[in-house]
This record gives sequence, C-alpha cells and structure tokens, in this order.
Amino acid sequence: MQQKAPEWSCTSAGLTSTRRDAHGTPTTTFTPVAAITAPAPVSVLADDYDTWCESSGTCHRVIDASRYIGETKGNAVYGNSSGVIGSFDVIIRNSLQGRRGRWTVSLIWDLGPSLTFSDSWINCYEVIDLWPDADCGDHALYPGLISSGSWRWNSPTIYGNNLVNSAAYYAAFNTDFTPAGYSARTAPALETARFKCYGSDPCKF
Repeated sequence: MQQKAPEWSCTSAGLTSTRRDAHGTPTTTFTPVAAITAPAPVSVLADDYDTWCESSGTCHRVIDASRYIGETKGNAVYGNSSGVIGSFDVIIRNSLQGRRGRWTVSLIWDLGPSLTFSDSWINCYEVIDLWPDADCGDHALYPGLISSGSWRWNSPTIYGNNLVNSAAYYAAFNTDFTPAGYSARTAPALETARFKCYGSDPCKF
C-alpha cells in the first residue's frame, strides 16, 4: 500500500507487484520478506484445511509417526492501490512413496471475486549447498475455478520422479491467477518443508 502498487499479491514468502508502462507492458518485481514459519500440531480432524493456519505465516506439519506424510499451508492476499481485493489458501500434501514424492494441491477461496488459475506447477528441488538448488521434476496442474459458490479445488495425485541422490529435497507450488474483473497476477511460490532421502533408505520428513 505504501508503494501504491496497482497490482500486488502477498504471502509469507514475500510480495509480488506489477506495474504497466504506457503501452500496457507489465513489469513484475518480487520483494522477499523475512521467513515466518509457524509449525502446527497434528490435527485430530479429518479435514481442517480451511481452519488450520488461517492467521499465521507458512505452516508445516508431519501427520504420521513414520514421517512419510507432510503438509504445508500458505495464505495469499492480493489487491491494488485501493486496498485488498481478495484472498485464498494453498495447501500442499506430500505422501512420500519410497524414493519419490506424491503431491496433491488444494486451493480454497476465502474472500473476493472468483479466481481462475494458469501456469500452475509443482516443482521439485534438490538442495545443493553453495549452489542453486537442482531441478528434480516439473509437474503441471490445471486447477478449476474457485469462488464463493465453489470454494475448493483438489488436484489429482502428482507422482514425482525417482530421487536417486542422497540429499534433502522440497517442492514449490507456482501459479498465476486471475480474479474476475481484474488482470492476471503471479503468486509468490509456496515451498514445502524439506524431506530427506539419505543413502538407499526411503524418503522421510
């Protein structure tokens, strides 16, 4: 709001803001913020995605004693120079299977106009010390519209690549979204907690 950005979206990862020149060409910048991770206890509810971690930063939790299943939630808010337009949630669930991830993504409408999503991906990364993290798989998603009348979308299971290196890994959800009546914008990536695939053992959180 201090920048009076005409288009912006914000999560606990940071702020993306877009300005357009006289020809309508957009320029998007990303401003990271200090990491805020709010660990959350395992829920006793069967499905609490719309209530868990609603007013925190990015939340991670491991939901089984064997440490094979982990979930991450991020809250996104977006708007323009006049203020907030709307908000939505992203939840990533990773059910590890041996040496690969199995991801599902849930999108939940919270406030504002209906949302359509495009260029949506789950990206797998291998953690490389002192180097950029290595790509270990890019998997496209095709979310449906979410709105007050159809407020949740759940993806099919995305099966990751076999992870052969002894290393730590994580995934990130990347997407563009378009609120009804407004232009498309980019959401900051939501990164999961790291999981470890050491030696020849199965991967675990």
